[in-house]
Amino acid sequence: MRHFGFLSSSALALLLVFALISGHQRAVAQNITRSNEPNQIFPPEKVFTYQNPIYPLGKTGVNGDNTLRDPCVIRVKNTYYLVFTMYPFGNWTSRNLSKPNQNSSPGIRMYYSKDLIHWTPGPWLYKSSLLPKNCPYKNQFWAPEIHQINGKFYIIFGASNWIAKKYNPGDQFGYWTYVGVANKVTGPYRHTSLLPGGSGCDSDLFQDTNGKIYDIFPLGNMYVQQVDLSHMNERKISFIGPRVLAVPSSNKDIGLPVSPSYVEGPWTTKIGNEYYLFYAEPYNKKNPQYPKLYGYWTGCAYARHIMGPWKKDPRGAVFWGGHLALFNGPNDRPWFSYREEAFRPYWGLLGVDPLIIGPHGRVHTHPTLGPQYVRLPQKH
Repeated sequence: MRHFGFLSSSALALLLVFALISGHQRAVAQNITRSNEPNQIFPPEKVFTYQNPIYPLGKTGVNGDNTLRDPCVIRVKNTYYLVFTMYPFGNWTSRNLSKPNQNSSPGIRMYYSKDLIHWTPGPWLYKSSLLPKNCPYKNQFWAPEIHQINGKFYIIFGASNWIAKKYNPGDQFGYWTYVGVANKVTGPYRHTSLLPGGSGCDSDLFQDTNGKIYDIFPLGNMYVQQVDLSHMNERKISFIGPRVLAVPSSNKDIGLPVSPSYVEGPWTTKIGNEYYLFYAEPYNKKNPQYPKLYGYWTGCAYARHIMGPWKKDPRGAVFWGGHLALFNGPNDRPWFSYREEAFRPYWGLLGVDPLIIGPHGRVHTHPTLGPQYVRLPQKH
């Protein structure tokens, strides 16, 4: 043991300051510091500062509503692009032909930002009022995602036509998935094609390291199936091979007596040799044994191959927030966008945070509120 009895009180105070600074440096180096940590010591060019919630629609919003659903951020070079489900959020049962856009979401509009904080309205990728009356994807526009695959950009979203049944597949009102393709992230998106036999709600696209492309989609449970997008210029998309059950909505497989009502909102990624399948899960029934598992959460399953077997995280939920999407963050590491759920005054607003992978490759991420600080990589 070292003794410091020979040091003056001022020297001891100086040592204490150095110790506090050193500890603070270690905290920042671990990706993120909490908002209650005082006196950031890194110069601004070495730290990225952000603060949740984020207001891409402004604090007053559009038509009096500044909330959003199903946010998806994609980074291309040094710009971030955002798409999301726009207000009003209803399904075809709320159709009203006397209201604008048949009482549906007005379409898919892109927003862009250089810093994740300040967002500028960009182009309309799809706008209901500009689509013909018989367009099968004229309404709804749920959960849009954009993925860069083989040098092109693919947008996938849920849509339908609320004007008449005959304008929908099978001459029925319902939910369907459509995919469009563009040479630039900002569009225009063309060859918009029906994804047959999939889910009309919250489908995800994922390209594996071998080049194969997969659709991950909910039908009560979560499924994975290979998909062929190479004939979209003919308005043709087809599934390949078997459909695999990846994640059951019931938590019986991990021994929990409480389960979500269903699973939705998948996002799939590969980090190292591990595949991660994130999914949204609404816990609508309270259980006194598991009081935290109530509300809209994110679950995660892990696998060594995209077709499984998938193993659900034993906690049942890994993050309190809804419908996340991963993107390359300002420190060139995985971040995710999500809908705020944990902080009720900000419910429904946009949040972004770094993805934290803990020991054994498991997710240990939490929603944040207030100023956050992330160390940026050193430039050489």
